[in-house]
Amino acid sequence: MGLVGFGGYRISIRSKEHKRALEHALELGCPLIDTSGNYTNGESEKLIGAVLSEHPEWNPLIVTKAGYIQGDNLEVVAQLNEEGLAVEDLVDLGPMLKHSIHPEFLKNQLDLSLERLKRTSVDFFLLHNPEYYFKSEGATQVEYYRRIKKAFAYLEEEVANGRIKSYGISSNNFVLPLNHPEVTNLEKVLDAAKAIKAKHFKAIQFPFNLIEIGALEKLGDYGDMSLLEMAQLNGLTTMANRPLNAFTSDQLVRLATYEVFTKNLDEEKAEKNYQECMRQLKEKWNQARSEDEMSEGEELDDVTLIKQFKELWKTLPTDDAVDQVFHGHFFPFIARVWGEAGLNGKEAAPFYQLLEDAHLFARKNMTKKALTFKAQAEQVGLLPENSDKPFATEVIEAYLAYGLDYVLLGMKKPEYVDQVKHLFKE
Repeated sequence: MGLVGFGGYRISIRSKEHKRALEHALELGCPLIDTSGNYTNGESEKLIGAVLSEHPEWNPLIVTKAGYIQGDNLEVVAQLNEEGLAVEDLVDLGPMLKHSIHPEFLKNQLDLSLERLKRTSVDFFLLHNPEYYFKSEGATQVEYYRRIKKAFAYLEEEVANGRIKSYGISSNNFVLPLNHPEVTNLEKVLDAAKAIKAKHFKAIQFPFNLIEIGALEKLGDYGDMSLLEMAQLNGLTTMANRPLNAFTSDQLVRLATYEVFTKNLDEEKAEKNYQECMRQLKEKWNQARSEDEMSEGEELDDVTLIKQFKELWKTLPTDDAVDQVFHGHFFPFIARVWGEAGLNGKEAAPFYQLLEDAHLFARKNMTKKALTFKAQAEQVGLLPENSDKPFATEVIEAYLAYGLDYVLLGMKKPEYVDQVKHLFKE
């Protein structure tokens, strides 16, 4: 049976809670940490490096990835390009996102990752979603595997240099049908490795959850084998990501419940706080209007953003949606209304409480949706009925029973770690 690994997608060295969660997982024996150079703009790797340097007695397997060019990496690749490096094979997806698995870029990323992780080597170095190449005009399958083969040849050199122990690919497109024009075909990837006599292509990572089960399907793509069986036959370590984020045709289902957090939600108190926030905002808005700083004649209740916010704040479907609405729209609007002076602590407190309440409502909404899906999964035999385990724990245990080597789980709170700690060891 496989094991649970610590997913580092959303963790940051800036968060004390993330640090506590990672330390808690490692002291309980978590066997593997998965991260990437672009996760939280490098801060995920920095946190991992800081924790492991403080605790040399912990020695989990380390997986990191490279390929994305965003955040600070935009400046990095611009500098490389000025030096004539990593210009070839660059996938330009606009001013804020590019992608590359060119050896010169991968070397730069490995340098930075090892520095942030405070290590001389990593156990697995993965090409991070190389299928972004297919977003470029005129992309072909032939060229896709040429680029992968070129990257593999470089990574073999880094194995010889001792900076990585093995390498692989993390691709959402592994689970697509083989007749899909953008599939990452494991058989062709293996052929690319054989063509250069590569010996250290050892891992693949792909999405897997109760809805997205492509890794188990036997559709004749690999003879009479599934992707998972094909990987096992070739001695590859398999890692499943997105285990609790299941995408249906029209929505995201979070395969976890949050009763431990939502039990503290006082809906009546939250509504009173919301009304106080609106009172403060309307008072400040009217004051600004009288000083001709805002739209002349427009009432606050007529502002489109406020109309939408009133309808949304209790019904947002995820924590990410809450953050997007508040930090991307509502808080900037408040800052504009208050102007240069800004809010004092007393004025700001209700708005921060409103943010916390919105998160609690989102978790309540996620829990309701998850329980509906759980009941459906029990009816069709995907999960055992009448289990007293947390939903997320049931789901992860079911995945591991399929034969996956690692299920990568985001555990940003120590409470999340405790739910799966029994799955850190065989």
